[in-house]
Amino acid sequence: MPDPLDSALDRLYGVPLDEFTATRNTLAKELTGDDARQVKALKKPNIAAWALNQLARRDDLSVLFDATDKLRRAQRRVLSGGKASELRAATDERNRVVSGLTKRAADVLEEAGHAAAASTLSAISDTFVAVASDDVGAELLRKGRLTRELHPQSVVDVGGLTLVESPDEDEALPDLGALEAARAAVDEARARVKDAQAAVSEANREAEHLSHEADRAERAATAARESAEFARRAADARKGELDDAERSLAEAREALRDAQRS
Repeated sequence: MPDPLDSALDRLYGVPLDEFTATRNTLAKELTGDDARQVKALKKPNIAAWALNQLARRDDLSVLFDATDKLRRAQRRVLSGGKASELRAATDERNRVVSGLTKRAADVLEEAGHAAAASTLSAISDTFVAVASDDVGAELLRKGRLTRELHPQSVVDVGGLTLVESPDEDEALPDLGALEAARAAVDEARARVKDAQAAVSEANREAEHLSHEADRAERAATAARESAEFARRAADARKGELDDAERSLAEAREALRDAQRS
């Protein structure tokens, strides 16, 4: 039998944005106990999160998780002495996927009568990049239950990416209702600032365009810094190998001289 809270969350985050509050209140009355309290505490998604939630319901986001997983593996190979060109290729592939999904999100917004503002699309694009470093946020994106966009880190942790496949139905998942409530509470102050910035940006289309271009440049710079950092680590590892080889050569030469003197 489907979990009532899980079913309620699926329904809630799939409704039009202007119906969220009324639907949330209705669902909270239909549920009982902790489930009702969790739903009642949920914050209304901002426009970027709403578009991401709808996209997660329409499109197969596995292409994003697959591209992110390939990027993580390429980063690990570089640290083990692999070619930097593989990392660049994986980064380019991830960026192409992000660009394509961002365009699809713009279609979702426009089809629903919302403006595909540059600031909104930038927040959406940042969320796609952030799944590499935010496992909880990535799970919420996969389920289509975000209330705010995600924020990428400047350097990605190259540990295992756990969200490239859907978990088995029998496996325990995080309590997404509680996670949503906690994330919304933590992000509320940040959201007010970002919403104010978005309102200013939308008053001037040209400023929005310039802001979008600046964001794209920043993401490119972040990717370049990631590549440079992993290349530096690989170079350090190779330097250690060179030092070991030089010591071995010196020892071999000394042994040869001792043998010749004998």
